[in-house]
Amino acid sequence: MKRGLDVTLLLFLLHTLGGEASTERRFKALKFGQTENDYVLFQSDMGPFRTGFTVCSWIRKIYTTNNPTWFSYATSEQAFEIQIGDDGSQTFIFGDNSNLRSLYTVSPGTWFHNCMSWDTDTQRRDVYLDGVLIDSKATPAGRTVGQGGSILLGNEQWGGPGAGMDSYDIFGGEMYQLNVFSRKLSDSEIKRMSRNKCSCEEETFGEERIIKWEDILLKTRTGTVTEIDSGCSAILCIRLSTEFQEVEGKLNETLTELEEVKKQKEVLTTDLGNKELQLNGTLLELEQAEEEVESLRATLENTEEELNSTRVEIVKFEEKQQSCVEETERISLQLNSTEEEKQEKIEELEMKKEELNNITTTLNQTKVELDQVKDLLEKAANSTVECALNSTVTSYWDLLYSEDFFGGVITAEKIGVLRKSMEKLEFFEGVRVTDGMIRFFKLFHDGDDHCPN
Repeated sequence: MKRGLDVTLLLFLLHTLGGEASTERRFKALKFGQTENDYVLFQSDMGPFRTGFTVCSWIRKIYTTNNPTWFSYATSEQAFEIQIGDDGSQTFIFGDNSNLRSLYTVSPGTWFHNCMSWDTDTQRRDVYLDGVLIDSKATPAGRTVGQGGSILLGNEQWGGPGAGMDSYDIFGGEMYQLNVFSRKLSDSEIKRMSRNKCSCEEETFGEERIIKWEDILLKTRTGTVTEIDSGCSAILCIRLSTEFQEVEGKLNETLTELEEVKKQKEVLTTDLGNKELQLNGTLLELEQAEEEVESLRATLENTEEELNSTRVEIVKFEEKQQSCVEETERISLQLNSTEEEKQEKIEELEMKKEELNNITTTLNQTKVELDQVKDLLEKAANSTVECALNSTVTSYWDLLYSEDFFGGVITAEKIGVLRKSMEKLEFFEGVRVTDGMIRFFKLFHDGDDHCPN
């Protein structure tokens, strides 16, 4: 595109420096009268537009009618093959109209850029206002632009090619740089043309610009259709083109920077996505950790309750243990006391045993003595007893009952006294004189109990 623009600038300079009047004429605009007889009608080879086209023009709306039409292409088969109005009410393609009046928001008296494009590849009709796509509509498959028709600027041809112009479709406004291109231009290309009315951007498309504004200015006009100053010139076009080149260069640089920024953005977006994933993972881990903390808190609370319960049980156990200790001490004291008592009992038993042994010994001695006494008594029974007692003692048994003998111990002296009265009495030496002993001894001396006179 830049090379085409440089060629155009060179032509501008040559024409300007050469002083050719035709160069300045192409910067004229056309102003249409406000009757149905004010128009420009011509024929053109429509072959280049069979499978695709773009119609663009700068329009200044002045006159208000029912359906103000600034471009009409009619064939013998279809009077409304292509038709464009300045208020959006007339937007025909292949006889199919779309009323886009609500989308045409330009105030009267203001210049605006208006385009319609179509091709068989997309099978869509697009309408642009000041470089912005405002409507897109599907068209029948296999349909192509009809041939052999006529182009009318300033009205419609509802009666067929060159016929049917009426007061309902009077354009009545101003027109500048109407061009028809042999393909469907892109959004960006249309956007560039709409930047400034005096930019001459249309001329950068070279041979694709089939119907040219400078050729239209040479067509036959009907009624009141006059050339007026558009406010543009070759110098202005060159300056604007240069400025646009500079702007475009800066724009390209900006676009390059934007691409870099876009790449960086993509990297940052990817990084951000990764960070977000990491953050989500961290948040998930945090949530899990919080859940675990809550679970641990609940477990801790339960453990604390169990611990408190255990403390109570420990206190009870300690109290019970203390009670057991006290009971043990009491039992120990009892055991110690019992042991002492037991020891005392044992000692007492030992003493009693000793006493018993003594008694047994005594009894045994007594038995021996008794046995000896028995023997003595038996011997005494067979012998004669002399009573050595005085005359008041009638029996030697009475002698034993006397104060000198009874209750005392038989001694050698007493035996000497009694020897005269009792035979064998020496065997009783050391034996206590008792009633039982006297009776026992008397038993063996029965019949011989009286002392001899």
